[in-house]
Amino acid sequence: MLAVTEGGGLDLFSHKAESLMGIDISSTGIKLLELSRGHSGLKLESMAMVQISRDAIVENTIIDSMVVSQALKDALAAARPSVRNVAFSVSGNAVIIKTVLMPAMSEFELESQIAFEADEYIPYDIDEVFLDFQILGEAPNNPDQMEVVLAACKREVIEDYQLVLKEAGLEVKCVDCCVFCLENAAELLHGQAPDGGDQQEETIHALVNIGANLVNINILRNGRSTFVRDQFFGGQNLTEEIQSAHNISFQAAEEMKLKDFSAIDPGALTGFYEGLASELVRSLDFYVASHAGLPVQKMFISGGCALIPGIAQEMKERLGIETEVLNPFSVIQSSTRKFDAAYLEKIGPMMMVPVGLALRSFDK
Repeated sequence: MLAVTEGGGLDLFSHKAESLMGIDISSTGIKLLELSRGHSGLKLESMAMVQISRDAIVENTIIDSMVVSQALKDALAAARPSVRNVAFSVSGNAVIIKTVLMPAMSEFELESQIAFEADEYIPYDIDEVFLDFQILGEAPNNPDQMEVVLAACKREVIEDYQLVLKEAGLEVKCVDCCVFCLENAAELLHGQAPDGGDQQEETIHALVNIGANLVNINILRNGRSTFVRDQFFGGQNLTEEIQSAHNISFQAAEEMKLKDFSAIDPGALTGFYEGLASELVRSLDFYVASHAGLPVQKMFISGGCALIPGIAQEMKERLGIETEVLNPFSVIQSSTRKFDAAYLEKIGPMMMVPVGLALRSFDK
């Protein structure tokens, strides 16, 4: 996790507990969420979703800051959260995440050397990025080395997002990576990151968040992240398939997707499923290339596309991998006076990333 420090830098993987609101800012809208924790578990305190125009954010670059800032203000007015400190996430070409081998040393020693060590793996000038790390542990079969996760994001990207959040009256405390938000939320659902139970057997599970134009993938080995990747593909591809099949505008295709799904030409759905399966296979091939003999046993999907009827079964049949849709609200309590239970059940899979962000409030 990237966390803003007193000096204005960023400190990934910080474990300082602080009340935070999770905000997921994407090319299609704002999703924000606030949680509290009591003796009976986690409770949903506030939540809102606000759409933004298609061209306000393009591939993680804020094109129209006024539109994004206003959407944030509208979301805050709807949610009425009790905190103004926030955590938000980055993904896609905005962030670089690598698991690397480094000489064994203490966290303190690595902190003083991280810029030098990371220079080999980060394709930007170190002065142009925010950088942090987390030591995973001793490298397999080599006690003289350790596995380290490096994460870096270009400063200009973070600063642009900080600016629109500040304009909305919010203070950034943490900047996380979408793939790690998924892992954090999955731990909530399973008591730990999905690991299948029997610790004597290798368990390889994939967390796959399918948004409007980006797929976030985090493959876990025995509950620990071992491979991450973002692919540019998502619900927008389905909209384009509908647009082509029905010869209608993009906006009309979006309306059909959301409000009249049963009327969609089956060929459009088939085209989308084939494209999605192809993208996932490409990522799985990259994973297998460096993890031979450890195939993914189960896939957990989330994001807006997880709401597509029958998508889990489609992916199971096309990939040959058992697939399940994740819904964080199955384990988060909520007041029936403030939130409609049926609505939460419906949108839950879309909220994995903001839930993962909000959970940073409870890091120890």
